[in-house]
Amino acid sequence: MSGIVLSASVRQNLLSLQSTADLLATTQSRLSTGKKVNTALDNPTNFFTAQSLDGRASDISNLLDGIGNGVQVLQAANAGITSLQKLVDTAKSIANQALQTPVANPPKSTASPTIAAATPPAITRDSAASGGVSLVASGSGRGTGMRPSNLAVTGIYSCTSSISVPRSK
Repeated sequence: MSGIVLSASVRQNLLSLQSTADLLATTQSRLSTGKKVNTALDNPTNFFTAQSLDGRASDISNLLDGIGNGVQVLQAANAGITSLQKLVDTAKSIANQALQTPVANPPKSTASPTIAAATPPAITRDSAASGGVSLVASGSGRGTGMRPSNLAVTGIYSCTSSISVPRSK
């Protein structure tokens, strides 16, 4: 097998071109990622320091996002409280205006002011209609204590009704 014979100067130029191609690839990699060291093989100390700083930057960015969200929540709460204050002020104004406005014609009521005026008189134990006879049994047995009596009840419209209570044995 015949080999390719290169002179020393050509061999040196070829090695220089390979080195330049490697440096170009490294530079393109750094430009695309934005990192000075991309792998731990390039420089372990710088790589792990950069990785730690990237993690810290991510944590700080998350905190900043949380603070921004908190600020938005506080702004919304402030707007809500301001709206409620305006609503309360409006309600106070309306109430004060209502208190200061005189009533021209008060409404007339046709209903009886008390319930007692609309009910018939009650029949009590000693009322004249029952003749002074107790209408309530005075014992635990059936009909105990009842005496014969006539009961007359006069209604609201002047109608009279009578009932006879039988004598108990």
